[in-house]
Amino acid sequence: MEKYILVEKREDYAVLFMNRVDKHNSFNLEMLKEFREALSSLRQVKNVRALIITGAGEKSFSTGVDLSILNDFEDTTKAREFALELEGLMEDIFNFPRPTVALVNGYAMGGGFGVAMSSDIRVLSKNAKIGFPAVKVGAVFPTGCTMRLIALVGLGRAKELILTGRILSGEEAFEMGLGDYLVDHDKLMEKGEEIVQMILEGSDLALEIQKSIANNFYGALIHMLSNLSADSFAYLSTTPDWRKRIDDFINKRG
Repeated sequence: MEKYILVEKREDYAVLFMNRVDKHNSFNLEMLKEFREALSSLRQVKNVRALIITGAGEKSFSTGVDLSILNDFEDTTKAREFALELEGLMEDIFNFPRPTVALVNGYAMGGGFGVAMSSDIRVLSKNAKIGFPAVKVGAVFPTGCTMRLIALVGLGRAKELILTGRILSGEEAFEMGLGDYLVDHDKLMEKGEEIVQMILEGSDLALEIQKSIANNFYGALIHMLSNLSADSFAYLSTTPDWRKRIDDFINKRG
């Protein structure tokens, strides 16, 4: 059975690859659960002092939710379960005790870029394409992702990106504040490793405490609101507009 998450252990850090290349590393329920299990296991490994997260393959970091599964939900309970699993993954990354660095190596859409926003530091390839197109398929952007987007670019800019669903180049995303570094595509892993080595000069305990302090306000707010978009997602999954938009989008892409 193909693994959706691959982890490479280095001397004192790890690299996690989202590995559903034929689907642009998009999320189904099994991948979300496998991702969360991998993070839980890495928490227990003491010599993993930092974590790099990226997408397998050359084209995509992650395009977010796999649209082809969305019309398969049998009822609102299944839709809500999926939405909560996605929110839970973002929280797991955000609250991972060691520093995390996301290397955005290509397409990063919706909850796919939510993985990057949940990470502590983002490095964008100049080949990156970033967007939040949920409304175009009749869905909503997860609450945690929305709040983290607001934290990065401000309320006005966040609403413009979410409501239009337009796609940004790596350069525009970087200028807007969605990335901390912008590099040539072939230098992405090199830059990530360079950042990790700077991080590892710090005390592990101090790094963990400092990260917790920095996350505290938004973490508490996001946790309090995490059911909001899951309930909305479940409701929208029952509407005719949802099914028509998803079918139209898949057929257009195909």
